[in-house]
Amino acid sequence: MLKEFFINLVKEYGYIGIFIIGFSEPIFQPFPVEIFLATGVLLGLDWRLAIIVSTVASNLGACVTYFLAVRYGEKLMYKLFDKEKIIKGRKFLEKYGVLGVVIASFTPIPFEVICWVCASFEMPFPKYMLAVFISRLIKHSLAILPIVLGKKIF
Repeated sequence: MLKEFFINLVKEYGYIGIFIIGFSEPIFQPFPVEIFLATGVLLGLDWRLAIIVSTVASNLGACVTYFLAVRYGEKLMYKLFDKEKIIKGRKFLEKYGVLGVVIASFTPIPFEVICWVCASFEMPFPKYMLAVFISRLIKHSLAILPIVLGKKIF
């Protein structure tokens, strides 16, 4: 139901829909932005602007997550997410540090869990934001690359 709502949000509101979805992903929402980003591009949105909007929105959402997690800590995180996912996320970040945020974009660990774990365990904010920006830019770009290349080939 939420997935259909997001697809309709992109269909009806375009970049604003992508922004809302991108903003909510690092906070709580379980669906990767890339699904809806690709939908938007297939519907005719400019891929460059769509990437910028989704990346900026994800970073703003990651700011909210960081401050919520620092303020409310592990208690809120354990209410929002499965304990097993939090433990996996924490071990992953302990092993890879800041690079772990970038790597996490390409693992089954949900991005919102990584963001909450980073903040709960107080990763320095500037490093966290840089890592989120790089990870989202790469992930969002790679997600629509086949669509962009397909349009140029055909």
